[in-house]
Amino acid sequence: MTDPTIPRIAVVGAGVSGVSAAYHLRNHASITLFDREERIGGHANTVEVEENGKLLGIDTAFVVFNRPAYTNLCEFFDELGVEQVEHKGAFNFFDLDSGLEYGTNELGLEEEEVAARYPEEFQTIWREARRFHTEGRRDFVRKKADIPLGEYLDKNGYSEAFRTSYVILLCSAVWSIPAELIWQMPASTAIAFFMGHDEGGLGGQHVDWRTVGGGSITYVRKALAAIDGEIRTGEPVTRIHQDDDSVTITTAKGSEQFDYVVIGAHADEALAMLENPTEHQREVLSKVRYNASRVVLHTDPSVMPADRERWEAWNYGKVAVDGEDRTYVAYYMNKLHGFTAEKDYFVTLDYPLEVAADTAIAEFPYTHPIIDNPVREMQKDIYDVNNGTRVKLAGAYFHAKRHGVDQIGSHEAGYSSGMDVAQRIISEL
Repeated sequence: MTDPTIPRIAVVGAGVSGVSAAYHLRNHASITLFDREERIGGHANTVEVEENGKLLGIDTAFVVFNRPAYTNLCEFFDELGVEQVEHKGAFNFFDLDSGLEYGTNELGLEEEEVAARYPEEFQTIWREARRFHTEGRRDFVRKKADIPLGEYLDKNGYSEAFRTSYVILLCSAVWSIPAELIWQMPASTAIAFFMGHDEGGLGGQHVDWRTVGGGSITYVRKALAAIDGEIRTGEPVTRIHQDDDSVTITTAKGSEQFDYVVIGAHADEALAMLENPTEHQREVLSKVRYNASRVVLHTDPSVMPADRERWEAWNYGKVAVDGEDRTYVAYYMNKLHGFTAEKDYFVTLDYPLEVAADTAIAEFPYTHPIIDNPVREMQKDIYDVNNGTRVKLAGAYFHAKRHGVDQIGSHEAGYSSGMDVAQRIISEL
């Protein structure tokens, strides 16, 4: 029988934000986790592949983290006793049509060597990459980068080669959005990311990168064991009605009341569920747009450069399809996770061609928030949306307070927003 003195809290959406909120509320309330999927974890989605009796945990969305830029998340992993595997970052850019190829090593060369060994196109990219990371830091501090990235590059005279063979490739990997949307994102957000993650972005070598031992599902399982709540997977919430003293959740199985509800779903999904959102909730949730991406885990090496020696953990590709340049990301998971296996495993993000059918292991549709100026602008007071309401919002469309308003869209941002929601509810209780 339920103890009426213990608050009942529902968490809708069991990705990193929802798991974070539930974990921090576990000693203060009875927790019920709802997720429309049959699994828990959201973008912490690990495919476990068995090879010769050995289980390989291969991540398909959230993969890497580092302590400086994922501070709250790392403290969470420390608390759970999650194994953190060292990963030496490195990246490779390649154009399957032109043969242009460069990466971590080339961008680290001195200018004289670049001029002697490489064509003018790469020399331009090398020079402008150096300028972008030097001037960008200065402009960020001086608040001169609070404009769309495309406008910033125009204003400062960056070349088309730098945009299409550097900016597009790196940014599409980080934020999982297509090229045409990259120019809308705030230049300050892009610059802040590189400041916190190294000039090579996710493939930077000057950051202590880690992956979760056994895959990110490991931290999710440990967190769920600690939460010890009721888990309802495969049960989509269709309606949420908030009153002054309770919240009613409706699913296909019926309706029930809770003292509080935390919505850890995407902003558009949260707005669709809320029957009577507050004006502030509607304002915040309606500003966030999303982009859908296709991720495939497979063993087809045709997505990679022909020269195996060029394969890095992070590989940014470009190929012409129907006369149009298309970019994609190919993660070499053996190197990224640091495991030894008979087969080579790849995760491709928005690969514009098809991998060989007999090599495909799993495919997932993901959606990611589009970080544009309106989304960044609302970060200055976004956390106020949870003041005085029985329904609290959390998600990667919030920023991580510990790192500032430009830390949006990451696992750290999602985790931090869930933690903040829990602290607010605890203070209200």
